[in-house]
This record gives sequence, C-alpha cells and structure tokens, in this order.
Amino acid sequence: MTALLERVIPGQDVDRGRVARLTVAHAGADLFQAAVPALIPFFVAERGMSYADAGLLVLAGSLASSVMQPLAGVVGDRVRAAWLQPLGLALTGGGLLAATLLDSFAAIAVALLLGGLGVAIFHPEAFRATRAAAAASPGAALGVFALGGNIGFALGPSLVVPLGAAYGIEAAGAVAVIPLVGALLLGRGVPSDLVTPGDDAASVEVPDDWRTFGFATLGATAAAGVLFGLMAFAPVWFDETLGTGVGLGSAAVTGMLLAGAVGTYAAGAVGDRRGRRPVVLVSVLALVPLSAVLPLTGPLLAVVVLIVIGLVIEGVFYPLVIVAQDGLPRHAGLAAGTALGLSVGVAAGTTSLLGVLVDANGPVAALWGCAVMAVVALAAGALAVCRPH
Repeated sequence: MTALLERVIPGQDVDRGRVARLTVAHAGADLFQAAVPALIPFFVAERGMSYADAGLLVLAGSLASSVMQPLAGVVGDRVRAAWLQPLGLALTGGGLLAATLLDSFAAIAVALLLGGLGVAIFHPEAFRATRAAAAASPGAALGVFALGGNIGFALGPSLVVPLGAAYGIEAAGAVAVIPLVGALLLGRGVPSDLVTPGDDAASVEVPDDWRTFGFATLGATAAAGVLFGLMAFAPVWFDETLGTGVGLGSAAVTGMLLAGAVGTYAAGAVGDRRGRRPVVLVSVLALVPLSAVLPLTGPLLAVVVLIVIGLVIEGVFYPLVIVAQDGLPRHAGLAAGTALGLSVGVAAGTTSLLGVLVDANGPVAALWGCAVMAVVALAAGALAVCRPH
C-alpha cells in the first residue's frame, strides 16, 4: 500500500507508512457507523425490540460519535497523545462486539454509546496525525484517509447483513475485528511530530480566526446536508415521482457515493497545488445549479446529475474541514472535531426536517430543500475562503 501511495501522494517529506496505517484504521472506525444501522432487523428479530427502540440504539451510537467529537478534539489539543487513536478504535470495536452479545436494551445502549465515543476520540487525532504525516500534501493524504472511511462505510452493512442472516446477530459482531485490528496496527498511535500548519502558526502566535472557522464549518455542514438528503430521499423520488422504482434511485445514490470517493482525493490533490480557495469556489458554484436542476430531470439524466453532484460535493466538504482547522491553529483538534463530527451529525439531523417536507409535499420537496442547502454552502464557503486579510 505504501508503494501505491508514492504515486498518489507526491512530496519528499510525506510519511506514507503512517498515512497507510491511519487509512486502514479509518476504515475500522467508520465501519461502526454503517454497521450499527444494519443491525436494526436483528435487534428486532432476535432481541424482541420494536423498530422504534432499535432506532434509538442507532441514535445513541450516532449522537455519541458526532456530538462528542468537538469535546474529544479539545481533549486532544491539551493532551496531544497519539495513544488516543488506538484507544478510540478499541472502544469502537469493543462497543460493537458487546452490542451483538448483550440482551437488554440498556446494556446495548451503553455499549453503542461507548463505541460511538470511540469513533469521536479517534477522528480528531487521526485527522491531525494524517496532516502531520502528509507534510506539504495534506489534501492528497486526507483524500486517501477519507477513502479509508468510505471503504469502512461500505464494509459495515455488506458484512453485517449476510453474517447476521446466516448465523445470527452474535456472528454479525465478528465485524468488530476490523476496528480492533486497526487498533493493533496503530500500536501506540501515530504521533503528530511533523510540522503542521497549526503547529507552525502557534509558534509565531498567529491568532485564531473564529470567523473563518465558523463559515467553513457552516459550509461543510450544508454540503453534508445535501449529501445526506439525497442519500435518504433520492430513491424515494425515483420511485414515487419518476416511477422507476427504488432500484434505479439506489443505484444512482451508490454511483454518487463512489464518485464522492474520487472527488475527495481529486479535490485534495488539486488544493495542494492550487490552494483551497479555487477548489471550494469551483465546487460550490457547480453544486448549486446541479442541485437546482436535479428536480427537473428525467430518470437517466438524474442518474448523471447525481454522480456529478457526488464528484463535486467532496470538493466542498474536506477542503472546508482543512480551512476550518487552519482557522484555529491553536485549537486544531476542536476545529477538526467540530467540522468533521458535529457538522455530519447536524447534517444527518436535517433529514428529519426534509422528511417533514416530504410528508407534506412529496419527495421532490426534499430535493428542493437540498438545493437551498447548496446555496447556504456556496455563501458560507465563499465567505470562509475569501476572508479579508
């Protein structure tokens, strides 16, 4: 893997071995977030829960992972301990395994809260360590790091469902070995001992720029809201409005997510060479018309538009996370934890608001809601990267 990274992450000072280990570990952390929702039918069938109770368990894990990330980032800013990375993965894997072995609702909820807490602990420190290991190529390295997360999201349900269907929920818990192996792979953790933008800025006492951080986080949240909204309601729109059934819509969303993995790396690599500003501006300027035209398209063109949206939307999210972190050089962990975790949690919560629109006006209303969030991403992203000096 390290040899492959020599081609995709340029630069003489990049520690590609560290990036490789963090990327594999990221797959283990994000597997948790996709595996827990896939356990819902098994909680219902084998633990006698209602779907509402099973949904609350998913919420417990999701809230812990998203809401606690800013706090975990603050702790990381003070402690600066590499061992937080394997600790987070150990909690993630242990919580997931325990949730499949326990019987009571309360015990499973505690296990998933601990697993979500592990995800929250891992991300800010792993993000910081990846940037440090990347030297002058943070965008490309974080693109590879993000690809690890995408792989983890894909592995979660694809492993949990067949294992659970064939051998029961206890067997589905075997997927916890992936984050646990990630913890072992990291050992004592990957230190942030190379110079990062935050470290250099702190040494010359550059003040934190909360304005840039705020707008960058808002832009990242809005972009993530567009993605979550389309993931949730584009298949419904294909089925109920376009009359194609959910299959084509689900395939289009899969294509959008796969294109997003490509877009994450491409945007990061271009940003390293050309700067974050043109990448963010071009991406959000493309996202707005694409989101606005989507509700007006037919089935085949809609598939194409969704794939292109997936490609450009990642040119907004991760570059703005980097901008947010650079805005707070003295609080890089807090910035990463908020821009990565809390923004995704808030974005996921917007799906409930879009659901209200769908109940009242049909699934096309959710698509128009996504177009509005794209405009918010444009405004906030432009204000973040075009800040006065």
